[in-house]
Amino acid sequence: MRIIEIEELFKKDDTLDQVLDKCQADFDRIDYWSQVRKNNLTDNSAEIGKALNELSGCYSNLRTVLGIAETEKKNRHIRFKESLRIEIEKEGGKYVDSKAEVQASANVVQFRRVRNIINAYVESCDKHILTLQSILKDLSKDYNHS
Repeated sequence: MRIIEIEELFKKDDTLDQVLDKCQADFDRIDYWSQVRKNNLTDNSAEIGKALNELSGCYSNLRTVLGIAETEKKNRHIRFKESLRIEIEKEGGKYVDSKAEVQASANVVQFRRVRNIINAYVESCDKHILTLQSILKDLSKDYNHS
């Protein structure tokens, strides 16, 4: 997954869902480890090490995409509000920021959706990493006391 490729997909509304397609492999790995953790099957250090390696790779990939998503959503929001302000003032109307905010928010709804999905996976991945590190630390402590 290349940053430039992801940035290109964010430039058009009709390619936005392709961002999620590009992230699908990471989503699948996180979902896999979520299921393993949900079934309480992570109790050996080798498996935990594998999970940590995979999840930290997923986190790294998705965190980069999330940064792009957040930037693009914010920039589009600001550009829309500013173009609306210019248009209204050009026509001699009165610009009302609260109305423009509502319109700008509606304009970036798909960007927000994609960003929120990616963010949910990043947060999930982060929690798994922290929990697995704690479990590994406890296993190591138990092993050293034996």
